[in-house]
Amino acid sequence: MPPVVQAPERGSAPRHDARLLHDRRVPTRDGVELSADVYLPLSGGPFPTIVQWTPYESTRERFIAWGVFYAQRGYAAVVVDVRGRYESGGVLVPWVLDGVDAQDTLGWAAGEQWCDGRIGTWGRSYGAAVQWQLAHLGHPNLECIAPHVIHDDYFWDGYFTGGAFQLALTLGAAALWDSAMALVTGPSAADLLLNERVFAHLPLIELDEVTIGRKVSYWREWWEHQTNDGYWQQFRHRPEKVSVPIFQQGGWFDPYSGSHLRSFAAIGERVPNRVLMGPWSHEEEVESFRGDVDPGPAAATVIREHDLAFYDRYLKQLDNGWDERPPLELFVLGANEWRSEREWPLAGTEFTPWYLHSGGRANTMSGDGRLDLDPPRGGEPADRYAYDPADPVPTIGGNNSVLTMTQGAQTPILPGPRDQRVLERRDDVLCYTSDPLDAPLEVIGPIEMVLYAASSARDTDFIVRLSDVYPNGKVIFLAEGMLRARYRGSEAGERVALLERDEVTEYRIRCYPAANVFRRGHRLRLDVTSSSFPRFSRNLNTGEDVATGTRMQVARQTVLHSDAYPSHVVLPVIRR
Repeated sequence: MPPVVQAPERGSAPRHDARLLHDRRVPTRDGVELSADVYLPLSGGPFPTIVQWTPYESTRERFIAWGVFYAQRGYAAVVVDVRGRYESGGVLVPWVLDGVDAQDTLGWAAGEQWCDGRIGTWGRSYGAAVQWQLAHLGHPNLECIAPHVIHDDYFWDGYFTGGAFQLALTLGAAALWDSAMALVTGPSAADLLLNERVFAHLPLIELDEVTIGRKVSYWREWWEHQTNDGYWQQFRHRPEKVSVPIFQQGGWFDPYSGSHLRSFAAIGERVPNRVLMGPWSHEEEVESFRGDVDPGPAAATVIREHDLAFYDRYLKQLDNGWDERPPLELFVLGANEWRSEREWPLAGTEFTPWYLHSGGRANTMSGDGRLDLDPPRGGEPADRYAYDPADPVPTIGGNNSVLTMTQGAQTPILPGPRDQRVLERRDDVLCYTSDPLDAPLEVIGPIEMVLYAASSARDTDFIVRLSDVYPNGKVIFLAEGMLRARYRGSEAGERVALLERDEVTEYRIRCYPAANVFRRGHRLRLDVTSSSFPRFSRNLNTGEDVATGTRMQVARQTVLHSDAYPSHVVLPVIRR
């Protein structure tokens, strides 16, 4: 390894003027040419190089600003339109050729006179997926990767989360990837695409034609694979194959928060391995992200400065203190501070069950049901509600990645720690609430719900949400989990089985992780319901094919909490 030299205190300084090499053609092994925009310092070279890939138009301002930022700091920065998008040739089929195209891009860049042979990669969302598709292939010039805000399992953690179809995300992506950014994110999106008429359309398989007027091949192909079969598994990320330093950034309110931490744990200490998790969602501009609570000034950080320090260390070999930073930097809500950790789950985690007890429908002041540490004794009466897919519970806050994509929607879908009281007024949301805490309770880590329930339907959904109830009555969302009943017996959606009507069934629901200190006087709340629309498609409760079904029926849901059926949420409690 080259000698490590002292870095400037705040990383590479913007000492260079920048220039652009527009639309450089990148050859791939099958003859298709990709389009790359290359941002360079005006003089000098060759330079360490950072590459990203995007289906979201390389000449958008955010990508131009990214390229200029790094060129001014002594890097060659390359933005590539993925195959079939904008100025690149070929036809887009998501993920299928992204890895080999990325590998070919690195080979091309390494041969250019402006590249010094040391290459890192960067990207968020789709750009992160490309890096994961590249990472397991290996490339001699690849020195480090930074895949931010992306799932690890394309079916179970991505497009069919817990088996439920991520409608707003997946429809927006398919429409956007096969048309243009402005159609989906622009001011006319509410009139054309992102409105109640479109989201409510059935059957779901027709939504490609409903939005952009033609069939989209990969949209149709996804519907042919409604289990986590070989089609989805071919794209599965392989953290065990990562052989270069990796930096991941995620947000507690992004739907891929769990994937970063699972990947971190799977990679371990084989390579330099770091994760930054903040109180944000999917977007990079975290300074402007707020829910219904203010995490305070400590939450403000510029992700690009973390990225820069990463590349300064591994592409410029600067001794900038990166090696001394903790592997995990986690922002803890409630305490509103950053914590330095070394493993996931955290050392000393006590996985503690909190049990549901008799209650009823939601009450906006306190909730009717109880949540406490004592298991139910005897036959407590069950709680019941009716889920009508014609009147689904709307999505308000939570773990979702469509803030940018739905900014022009009739009703934008806002993620994050938002007050849930408007939802809890509904008759189809059950609430279970603890007594006020007499001491702070620290909950950091993965969460699982064990729910015992029965339904009158052959298929239905169950969604659970954990919230922090403030003394002033605010109910602030922290984490949620979803399971579509037909997938209840599988590990990750690999098989289906319909319900027997009114038969009590155990649902093990993987929830998103959380990092929160419930302060003294606050209460814990666990909500149970059956829809979050349009984040998820509605379960029509008939058991018919999800892609082609149009017939709806009301599901009569029963939630049990007795000594025989002790429904509970398992929280990762940290004792200090």
